[in-house]
Amino acid sequence: MKKENGAGCSGSGWEQGGIQVVKEKNRGCKTYGWILYTQDESIRNRRYIEFYQAACPKYGMAIELVICEPAYLMTADATARLAELVRREQPAFAVNRTRSWQLAKMLEALGIRVYNNSMVAEIGNDKAKAYRYMQQHGIPILPTAYGVADIPVRFPVVVKSCGGHGGTEVFFIKNVSEWGVWKKDTYDKEKGYVVQQPASELGADLRVYVVGNRIAASVLRTSATDFRSNACLGGDIQLYELSVAQRQLVETIISKFDIAMAGVDFLFDHGQMVFNEIEDMAGARMLYALTDYDIVDDYVKYISRQL
Repeated sequence: MKKENGAGCSGSGWEQGGIQVVKEKNRGCKTYGWILYTQDESIRNRRYIEFYQAACPKYGMAIELVICEPAYLMTADATARLAELVRREQPAFAVNRTRSWQLAKMLEALGIRVYNNSMVAEIGNDKAKAYRYMQQHGIPILPTAYGVADIPVRFPVVVKSCGGHGGTEVFFIKNVSEWGVWKKDTYDKEKGYVVQQPASELGADLRVYVVGNRIAASVLRTSATDFRSNACLGGDIQLYELSVAQRQLVETIISKFDIAMAGVDFLFDHGQMVFNEIEDMAGARMLYALTDYDIVDDYVKYISRQL
């Protein structure tokens, strides 16, 4: 089963402040919810949204697209307007695909079940918070420094912005000279950064898909041309079978969370698997390209059981 993203956004909208509900269909189901995206991401993931809209009726639910921009959440009237929209629309649940833990927190305060919850969204979208959290729980990570005020003691290093995703805003810096160029030309003082020792095995990482706090599938990503192996950057993909020890590590990590659906990513260092990040807004293109497993259907079924 191969499913791909498309483009375009249909339906009429009912707008409340900086939030828009895109009315696709009549609900016709007793359990109604939202799938939340920014405008740009909703266009890029149009086909993926349709998977949710097709799966929900199988489990007695309906779901509608809600557009919300992160900047709107910073306005003074956002909470009141969101509360009014919730009162008017009465969603029972929300699938948050905006990467905003603040939005998840606001909805939770209004009594809405949010998938993923605000804790997963916060740690999954801030690398510094994720690494610190893993260190506190004894989970192996690469040697990590927080911030870029000081020149690294040794090179090479990998510099990552705390909020980057999909392999973006990740830089491999070989020496002091390249560090200076990066600080001058690329560094953004508005962003947080972490600096890590590179893994011994460059161009390889593992995505473990988690649904309902259980391991659903694992995909190995490799690249012969880039230290990053993300499929969206041209990396090769294949299904991967976890060893007993690797599965135990993944299960230890996910036991610290209540993950509805996410990707937990790992690097390989001297033969050992080490935590890299939680992708709160994990895409499923790799799974649909490699298997007949419908992760969206599985996820929607999990939500229906939760409700």
